[in-house]
Amino acid sequence: MLAVKPDAGQLEGLLHAAGLACGAATAHGVLSGCLVADDSLPAARLARALGERNPASDFEEPVFQEAIEGLRVELLRALNDPTLGFEPLLADDDDLSLRTRSLAQWVDGFLGGLGQTPRLGGLKPSAEAAEILRDFAEIARMDPEPEDSEENEEAFAELAEYVRVGVMLLADELAPERPRQPIPLQ
Repeated sequence: MLAVKPDAGQLEGLLHAAGLACGAATAHGVLSGCLVADDSLPAARLARALGERNPASDFEEPVFQEAIEGLRVELLRALNDPTLGFEPLLADDDDLSLRTRSLAQWVDGFLGGLGQTPRLGGLKPSAEAAEILRDFAEIARMDPEPEDSEENEEAFAELAEYVRVGVMLLADELAPERPRQPIPLQ
């Protein structure tokens, strides 16, 4: 079972054990995108969403399903946190190029998860949300090899914060008209 707030290494191990080829950042992005589109998705559907992008052999194993359920609950808590505590799961490394690549992979996964999940009630994004999604598409294609410099570190921090806040805005906008389901406490 994943810890309440998994780290990238823990999620990588789970994905590898399940035979999935995607990395932690991509998988976390896919799951986040799916839940932003439809917060009622069960863990089994989320596991299949990971498998749609990267076919796996063991993603229906009970251990994997339990871990995905734990991650689903944590993501829903974070996306609904009134203190705006949602954070994309990115590489925690000193290497700026690795963190930049991780952010691009996370955003690519998010767009994939959002795109493969029908939105509740067929909600369409507003002009502001559509602009965020266009920006995300650019981020997913950004140069993963920036020079290590203070200026690039600041630019990365601003971009990561833009993604974090953009996801929360999208989650709020695309939320269905009905009240959200209570998140089970574990």
